[in-house]
Amino acid sequence: MKGSNKDQDDLDALFTVDTKGSCEGLSQASRKEVARAKIFREKGPDLGLSGFEEAKVARAAQTLENRQRQKPKANQEVFDLWSAPTKAEQWKAERDDEEVGAFRVRKQPKPTPIHTPRTMHQKASRAPAVVPAHEGQSVNPGSDAYEDLACMAAAKQLEKEEKVESLERQQRPITAELRAELGEEEVAKMDEATRIQTYRKLICPGAPQPLEGESEEAFEKRIAKFKRKSQSKRNKERKRKITDHKQAQLQAQKKLDKSVGEVGAILKEMNEEEETRRERRAYRESLRRKRRELEETLGTMDAKTRLGRGKAPEEELAVPDLEATGQLRKMPIKASAVRDRLSSILRRGLLPSRPETALEASGLRCAVY
Repeated sequence: MKGSNKDQDDLDALFTVDTKGSCEGLSQASRKEVARAKIFREKGPDLGLSGFEEAKVARAAQTLENRQRQKPKANQEVFDLWSAPTKAEQWKAERDDEEVGAFRVRKQPKPTPIHTPRTMHQKASRAPAVVPAHEGQSVNPGSDAYEDLACMAAAKQLEKEEKVESLERQQRPITAELRAELGEEEVAKMDEATRIQTYRKLICPGAPQPLEGESEEAFEKRIAKFKRKSQSKRNKERKRKITDHKQAQLQAQKKLDKSVGEVGAILKEMNEEEETRRERRAYRESLRRKRRELEETLGTMDAKTRLGRGKAPEEELAVPDLEATGQLRKMPIKASAVRDRLSSILRRGLLPSRPETALEASGLRCAVY
């Protein structure tokens, strides 16, 4: 083929094979330096910084360089005269407007529920939301039903009076004790100082009493010697405490020594404790079962079953008494639809009840809903 030798020469001139390398004519030391430079990069000046600090400096320099770069200008969109503004543009225009923006209220759409609430099918109480009236509250009740209603109302009234008396005894214990001992008329005639002095005589009959015409300062000085404690008595008490402490340590050590052979007794005691706990659990379960039965039958709600601090209101038993009122129209009946609906909502736990005041809790004043 013509020209084949010339083409082969051109290819040989274009591609060459290096058989000696780029270190031809270099000494062995120079070759080592070139190889080391390829493997290990050249380090900068030693500034006394750690690797972490050098990385921080490099990041700061890169951040500064990025800030100095000029961002390319975005191409301006072509204005369309006939296009409608977007919601964002419309909102921005209304916000900038002084007349419209001052009264603009942005309404967020209500989120759609995704999961069913866990309390969807749970009841706050087994008691019915609306408690029907008692059989004895009818216009013409039977004798047994009316007697049952009267007894229930009397029991509730006695319970309320007992609660008021217990609260008054807690708030004024001295006056309550004097009324029980001397009577209400005698206590009403006494002033505060006389009540305290009389109470001291009742509780501490052996205590020293003030003499007739003796001032309070003289009485305090006279009884001060009974209150003063001598040094010998303090020393005796200190010695007695030390002795009691040593005796307690000896008894504890004796019990520890005996406990090695009392494994059977310890196991028996553990079994007795387990039996006691089992009986307590059964007793609490019986109370819960009884409470559920009362909720289902009588509609009595548990005090713990409530929403918020306040308890659900309890309807008072209105006993119809034709002889006391004179006519049927004046008899107290449960005829308020608003109160009936509100009581139903509160008993179901849909709204929190109003918390009781101190007078309502004591029973001195009825709650109004």
